[in-house]
Parts: sequence; structure tokens; C-alpha cells
Amino acid sequence: MTTYSRFLNTLLLLVLWVAPGVAGQPEQGAFEVRIKDHREAIDDFSRLLLTIDSIAISPKPGLRFWQTSWKEFSPSQASLDLTKYVGKKSAKIFRADIDARAFDAFHLRIKSVDGLLKKNQRSAPVKNTIGPVKLSFDIAARGETVLVLDLTVIDLSDHPPRGYELSLKGYELYTNGKLVDKIPPG
Repeated sequence: MTTYSRFLNTLLLLVLWVAPGVAGQPEQGAFEVRIKDHREAIDDFSRLLLTIDSIAISPKPGLRFWQTSWKEFSPSQASLDLTKYVGKKSAKIFRADIDARAFDAFHLRIKSVDGLLKKNQRSAPVKNTIGPVKLSFDIAARGETVLVLDLTVIDLSDHPPRGYELSLKGYELYTNGKLVDKIPPG
């Protein structure tokens, strides 16, 4: 073996030994999810308790589309009274540092919705109609991404057999404190 080939073999072994440690530490950014209500029929309730199962985000597939799946996170605040977060007030339900990358959807998975009406202090069934939402966003390395979900409760009792329904009215997406997307626009 020549000196040159020994050098190449040593260099190759060094690269193979060091590379996994370098590649195993991806950059991270902060991701936060907040919830508020959009003033439709929330005034009918003295209490509207949401129990959140999880927050899920879907990475953009890229070249390995067959390996893509939802990334699920447990909420830091699993239940909240939505009547307390109307207008500009919002509740932080999740915050964590996660691997920086591009995402293309989110899903707020709600376990239960329990409402107590003001007028007769009786419980009222509220149907959860929130599903996955297509939204392209990035979590930048050493950056902060905040997603504010604007939920709404609508009274559809004038369309039997429907009643109260919880849905997503819109969202606001902030990157490093700057509003980058808002639905509905305004």
C-alpha cells in the first residue's frame, strides 16, 4: 500500500466516523400554536371547554414522498375555555423547538367539545368540524414561527337536524414576529 492510498483510507475513515455526529444534529426553530374565537355564537355559552388531543403538522414531501407522515405533538395546555379567548385574546396551547424544515399542512385534533349555555345553564352538544388545513410554511433554524388559529362556534339550529358547530374561521401565520399570511385577509 502506498502512502497516498493510506492517506486516502485514513481520510475516508475519519469522514465516516465524524459525519454521523455532524449530520445527527439538525438545526431547530421555535414553533408555537395559539387559539382564539371569532365572536359568532360564543356569546350563547357561559363555558365552552375544548379538550385538545394533538397538534399535527405535515412536512413537505420533497424527493422521498413515500416517507412523509404527520408529525404529532401533545399540547402544553390540553383543555381550555374558549369563551375566555374572544377577539384579540389567545391561548398558547403548544410551544417547542423542532427541526427546521418546510411544512405544507396542519391539523388541530380536538378530543371533545363541551358547552354550557347561558340562557338555561344546560349543556349543549357542539359538533367538531375542524379537519386538516393545507398551509405552506417554514420553520427556520433559530427562528420563531407562530400559528394563531381563529376558531368559531356557529348556531345552525335553524337548519335541522344541525345545531352548534365548531369550525376554523381562519388563521394568522407569523415568522419572527412578522405577519406573513392571514385567512381571511384583512
